[in-house]
This record gives sequence, structure tokens and C-alpha cells, in this order.
Amino acid sequence: MTPLTGAALWTRLIVISALWGAAYPLIRYLAAQMPPFAVAGVRGALAAVAVFAFLWFRRELGGISRSVVITSLVLGVLSGVVPNTLLPMALQRMEAAPASLVQAAGPLILTLMAGWLLKNETPTPRMMGGIALGFCGIMLVVGAGGFEGGSVTGSLLILVATFSYALSTIWVRRADRGPAAALALGQQLVSGALSGSLALAVDGPGALAQPTDVWVVAVILAIFATAVPLTLFLGLATRARAADSSMVGYIQPVFSTAIAAVWLGEVPSWQVIAGGAVVLASVWLVTSRR
Repeated sequence: MTPLTGAALWTRLIVISALWGAAYPLIRYLAAQMPPFAVAGVRGALAAVAVFAFLWFRRELGGISRSVVITSLVLGVLSGVVPNTLLPMALQRMEAAPASLVQAAGPLILTLMAGWLLKNETPTPRMMGGIALGFCGIMLVVGAGGFEGGSVTGSLLILVATFSYALSTIWVRRADRGPAAALALGQQLVSGALSGSLALAVDGPGALAQPTDVWVVAVILAIFATAVPLTLFLGLATRARAADSSMVGYIQPVFSTAIAAVWLGEVPSWQVIAGGAVVLASVWLVTSRR
């Protein structure tokens, strides 16, 4: 299969990044109202319902096989339970924009891992230069004034979640994975079941007693910032190079920053804005073919 390039790649990257970028402000809001395990459980369970309804409507519920079950179990943990729990913990300690930019280190981690674990994914000098440029943009964000009110603990939690996401992408590329739609449903079912069980065991059912506005935000997070972009990303990961699909992590901070500024009033400092511009430049450098 020929890897996606050009306009087809960029369209998918921007749509997925915009939807996933909205997750940070939404989680930031929910983390102030609900315990982290409860946020993860609600997000996983509602996203599973949304993916099931979407696939049922499109009559794409088939394709369940042994390989899909195994891969779903792995993805449910690596790109579901682990990050869905760690991100609320981190966003209780830091703002949405810098948190999303810390996770933008994902392409650096993923590109290096792909060069080691995947065939024909060895990074070229141009790609490494783009990754380095993006890393400089991240450093600009986390420099003086970039982490106002944040914490080192929050940053470390984000990096662990980022490493978990990178492992899940590598697994999707290596595994006998099956249809992307079936994987999306399986991943969310596993994530929702495990996270929901942890939430009930740790927080109890009382953590779910929330006002209507909190549940509205939770539904938006589960459907538009989790289920939809996940389904799109799994399809992208099977058709694009690992380094290209990982560029989602570079673009989504731009949307996270804008949404957090408008909705939560978390106006970014000049370091965040300048760092975002550098990150976008690195996206072009890594994904362009000239």
C-alpha cells in the first residue's frame, strides 16, 4: 500500500489534530470537577457507545477476529487506560496549552522508536532536523513563563502518556491488526471497561454524581475529541508512515491553545505562540517530500 502524501495526508492530519486538540481544554475542565479515574472511565465508556453507534449506522460492525481482539486489548491499555488516566492527573496541575505542547514531543519519541522497531522507517537527516526543530519549539514553550502555574510532576505524567501513545502506534504498525473500524470499537470497549472498573473501585459511584454541564462536556469529549479522531487516526496509522502519522502530536497543540484561550481564558504567553509557530515549521519540514 502506497503511503499517504500531499493533500490527502494534510487533510487527515488537520482534522484529527483539531478534534484531538480540543481534548486538552475539555479534560482540564472535567479534571476540576471529577477524579482522574472517573474522567478516564466516563471518557472510555461513552466513547465506546459512540463508536458502536457510528459503526452500527454504517453497517461496519463486522471484522472481529482473534487479531482484532488481541490488538484491541493492547491499544485499550496503551492508548486508552494509561493516557486517559494520566492526562487528567496532569491537567489538574498545569494549563491545557503547555500540556499539549509537552505531548508534542511524541513525534521525537515515535520516530526514534520506529527507526529501531519498524522496517523501512529509518529517519532521514531531513526528518531528524525537523524533529529537532520541533523539539526546540517545545523548549521555547516550556521556558521562562511557559509553565505559569504548572508543575514538573504534570510534565512527567504527560511524557509517560506520550510514551504509551507511541508504543500503541508502533504496535498498530507491526501487528496483524484487522480493520480500523473494528480496532476503534475494540480499543474503546477495553478502555471503557478497565477504566470504568478502576473508577468504581477507587472513586466509587458517588464520583459520577455531577451537574448537567459537566456531563455535556463529558459527552463532547467522548464523541468528538475521542471516538471520532481515534477512528480516523487508526485508519491513518495503517496508511501513513509512523513519522507522518505522529505529526498529529505536533499540530494539535495549536488547536488546544486556541480553544483553551477562548473557552477557559488561559491566554498563552508569547513563548507559547512562538513555540507553536516553530512546531508548525517542523511539521512542514518532516512531512514535505521535497
